[in-house]
Amino acid sequence: MQPTPPSPPPRAEPSSDLSESPSATPTDDITEPPSPTTPEPPASSEFVAPKGSVPGELVGEWDGDGTSARFDKIRFSSGGDVSLIYNSGLVLEGSAVVDGTSMTLYVPGGPIPYAYWSIEEFDAGYGYTFENLRMDGISYVRQIAGG
Repeated sequence: MQPTPPSPPPRAEPSSDLSESPSATPTDDITEPPSPTTPEPPASSEFVAPKGSVPGELVGEWDGDGTSARFDKIRFSSGGDVSLIYNSGLVLEGSAVVDGTSMTLYVPGGPIPYAYWSIEEFDAGYGYTFENLRMDGISYVRQIAGG
């Protein structure tokens, strides 16, 4: 008498219960397509600064005068452009919008609002004259005479 070959294991029948979600099944579906990758942002999402406007008294380059200064230098152009210059070599460029005694710098990572700004001239003696730009307590300086 020949031995009877083993019978194959019983096949699981698909569930006819439609209320069961596919994620509730104990097996992974390896044929599921991969999730879509994050698309590149459209070119229009690049940083675009609004048109700047600054008074003539701000135009030029201002040096930070201490460790409390946010930037090592700030440069304002007559067209309203602003450059924030760091000693590390990083330069952020955008625009400055001045409205009375308030100012907003529109740069990548900004905007940076200042509630109050002012300029004071001071005589350092020996023919040297400077201007001090204060922006919410942060001070920048530039030489306007002497040397």
